[in-house]
Amino acid sequence: MKSWFFEKINKIKKPLARLKKREKAQINNIRNERGEITMDTTEIQQIIRKYYKKLYANKMDNLEEIDKFLDSYNLPKLNQYEIENLNRQITSKEIETAIKRIPKNKSPGPDGFPEEFYQTFREDLIHILVKIFQKIREDGTLPNTFYEANTTLIPKPDKDSTKKENYRPTSLMNINANILNKILATQIQQYIIEIIHHDQVGFTPGAQGWFNICKSINVTYHINKMRNKNHMIISIDAKKAFDKNQQPFMIQNSLTNWG
Repeated sequence: MKSWFFEKINKIKKPLARLKKREKAQINNIRNERGEITMDTTEIQQIIRKYYKKLYANKMDNLEEIDKFLDSYNLPKLNQYEIENLNRQITSKEIETAIKRIPKNKSPGPDGFPEEFYQTFREDLIHILVKIFQKIREDGTLPNTFYEANTTLIPKPDKDSTKKENYRPTSLMNINANILNKILATQIQQYIIEIIHHDQVGFTPGAQGWFNICKSINVTYHINKMRNKNHMIISIDAKKAFDKNQQPFMIQNSLTNWG
């Protein structure tokens, strides 16, 4: 009886740890537009919802001007074979590979199906997902469940947690949507090096940040050897750059121009 008790009491640690982590992640107070701190749960939700609604709002009214701007540049384009390869039907092998690469011990999306479910019933689910992805390809639209996500705000380290802009949103999507995302990302990575400039090292296969650090050192060394030292190196960090990316620009304009 004693050994059973000590065995069970040790297993309580994990649920308590998760509960403690959840309490730490809760937003108990936030500053409103007047700079006053509120602890009212309803008001906190309204403040955050309003902030992100404004942040993610479509701010592009004149897409024709963007088309003219992109047309003025000779952008690299995919050839017909590459376009057809990206537009082909997703295979069962691609789905199986994506399922095997799903990270373990991750929280599920809104539908509640975890990674273990897809691993256990992989053989049955592959055939179902092939039909779903084929239907998506034919109709050109995603099922509503692919737009669903549980969003959590994670506080940025060493930042004032009472300011709404000091939180980083992370979304838990349904795993079937993640499988499609992984497959499409893998397909695009085959050709991304051909159309993305070599100075762009972020999110590019085989490229790392220190590549550009080395380039900066070489440029600085070259300038110091020149007689005319009237040069300047500028480092720019765009505020909320990822969040402010506009989907119409990314999908309708940029991707169309690249093929």
